[in-house]
Amino acid sequence: MDPFRSGIEKIDGEIGGIRPGSNILLLAPPFADAERLAYFLTEPGDSDYTIVISTDQDAQDIVASYNLPDSASHRLWIIDCITKTMTPTVPDEEQVKFVGSPVDLTGMGIKFTKILDAIQRTESANATIPGTPRIRVCINSLSSFLVYTKLESIYRFFHILSARIRRMNGIAVYILNPEGVDEKTLSTLKQLMNGLIEVKEDENDPGLHTLRFQMTSGGGVSPVRYRFSGNDLVVET
Repeated sequence: MDPFRSGIEKIDGEIGGIRPGSNILLLAPPFADAERLAYFLTEPGDSDYTIVISTDQDAQDIVASYNLPDSASHRLWIIDCITKTMTPTVPDEEQVKFVGSPVDLTGMGIKFTKILDAIQRTESANATIPGTPRIRVCINSLSSFLVYTKLESIYRFFHILSARIRRMNGIAVYILNPEGVDEKTLSTLKQLMNGLIEVKEDENDPGLHTLRFQMTSGGGVSPVRYRFSGNDLVVET
């Protein structure tokens, strides 16, 4: 299966993109545009679908953040974990599923399976050649999950989810603020991953960031200096 394009020239050029079956931990401090980077990396391509599990943004904000053209809007699916805390009666939509709170890990798992089934049906109906749809997943964010739920429960849930990502040859990006967790928590969550992106801010230019991307198997790229212009990631030379 072909790698997933990241949209970042060094990653796509030097190592050919992100390998299917990758679970990537995105470590970024507050105010480092971690969400924008995660959304950029998980933006669906022409043959991909994206599923966002969010405890930080509601569905409306996520749709606005991805800002997909109408022709690609069917490729973005969302599990919104916060809207029902304010509007308990909000009903599920075709591409947006709601759970009661960030604590409802069982509900998230059920909704995730329903979304995968719906994507499979859509792809089977439209594709000329049957096959497994390519899935990108964004978890926004592990930091918020840790506020609501014990580490042991989070580990069990994401152990199952990360295994599903590997089996279906998808990719997933998990946002985490490393400043908000201790070493034990960070070490535990890293066990679920086979890739790591670390983001640092430039002390003299708050809009400039540096990312380092490394796979546990040894593949990686040299540091990338970048900034965002709107939704576009611009690499600094």
